[in-house]
Amino acid sequence: MTDPLDNMTPDDVAAMIDRLEFTDETVTEADFGIEVGPHAPPVFVPRSIKMPYELDQACKARADNLGMSQSAYIRSLIERDVAEGGTGEQRPAWVREILAVIAHHENDEHRRAS
Repeated sequence: MTDPLDNMTPDDVAAMIDRLEFTDETVTEADFGIEVGPHAPPVFVPRSIKMPYELDQACKARADNLGMSQSAYIRSLIERDVAEGGTGEQRPAWVREILAVIAHHENDEHRRAS
């Protein structure tokens, strides 16, 4: 799908800006339909990382073996490091569940290999 802004001329952009109405009103997350609070779904922030090709391929293979996306796999490693880094905060329940599944899966693979 193409972004309609890609085809705008400078005059189109200027005309759009002229139609904007600026106010001093406060804008909140709720104005955009963003839920906040303890029961709100997590907000995921895209993060670009650079790694050598070989590491990327190993990461993809490991994530595939665990039945995870590369993003979920990398996120789990970061969450584990943060949790074990002495912050004193307990991992969220869903992280503990994922790690338990991973550990169980790894144990199954070792049993099959022996």
